[in-house]
Amino acid sequence: MIYIFLVLLLVIFYQDFKERQVFLLALLLSLSLGGYLHFKNSLLELFMHNILTNFLLLSILILLIYLYSKFKLNKSFFESFGLGDLLFFIALGVSFPTISFLVIFSLSLIFTFILFTVLESKMAYKTVPLAGFQALFLFLILFINLIFDIVNIYML
Repeated sequence: MIYIFLVLLLVIFYQDFKERQVFLLALLLSLSLGGYLHFKNSLLELFMHNILTNFLLLSILILLIYLYSKFKLNKSFFESFGLGDLLFFIALGVSFPTISFLVIFSLSLIFTFILFTVLESKMAYKTVPLAGFQALFLFLILFINLIFDIVNIYML
């Protein structure tokens, strides 16, 4: 299952980077598969607690993005933040325990900022492929962890 998840992450990266859009099926499959992998490695009560906590944190973040878009940028929410980005945020929230989610989510945003800053002048689109870069980061983390068995991400 982890191999399918890794392939889906690469698909999301490629589509978002090249076209700034991702097939809904790829996002829904990554959400489902990520949730399954998390569930398989957790107790039911802990899984549910993690999901609720992650969704609460994501809700606060989405509210802040909405308010910033509306009042500071004077744009609608989806003009400044893509539906694919939102769905990928949810997929991350379902896929990991809260501590792992916070670490992966935060580091993926830093990775995205650095990568976009380096590649911005070479990119056809001037928008950030957020879901794609986060998917690439997650792919790298999971792939390296799969090869070297560094840490059990689901036990943090």
